Amino acid sequence: MEVPVYVIINPAIGEAVEQYFISELTKAYEIIDVLMETSREVCCLKEQLRQKITRCQRSLCRERLTKMFVSALDQGGTLPRLVRIFARMVAYNTVRDIGFGSARVTNSIVIYYRCKTVKALYELSQMIVSGFMHAVFAAAVESLVLRPTTFDVYVRADDFNCALLRLSSPQGTGKSVTDTHNNNSC
Repeated sequence: MEVPVYVIINPAIGEAVEQYFISELTKAYEIIDVLMETSREVCCLKEQLRQKITRCQRSLCRERLTKMFVSALDQGGTLPRLVRIFARMVAYNTVRDIGFGSARVTNSIVIYYRCKTVKALYELSQMIVSGFMHAVFAAAVESLVLRPTTFDVYVRADDFNCALLRLSSPQGTGKSVTDTHNNNSC
């Protein structure tokens, strides 16, 4: 289930910069996807992080995973000032089974994240509510425009609730979830 996350930037940074940001973000996720499919060490680290381990062990695993992501993004040609920012976010998402779907520019930047479980959807909401995504996107965009900006990062309630209903409903029952406001399927 893909959930749109809206990133509103003020003052506006222009469509060309927004497109560049999206292309760098997309490229970063593509590089990491290849690494996760080809690196046995990355798979082992992800598996370790899913198990019950001490806080210290968890911290060490996350740090190793982030270092591997930094190295891959450096080698993949990601803009150097975005490498650490994106590596941190991707490591955070990867551990929580939140995948990158796509991104586009509308009147804002919209990033679609894949959440396959209710827990992943909850983790995505916590990343937004805690300010983590705000901090990541602020650092990334400000490194491109070289000026302070203000941000609003959010998920629309209808999008979140629709995703939650789809993820928590029994599969294969033949029932569809409908939006009572406009009679469209979620």
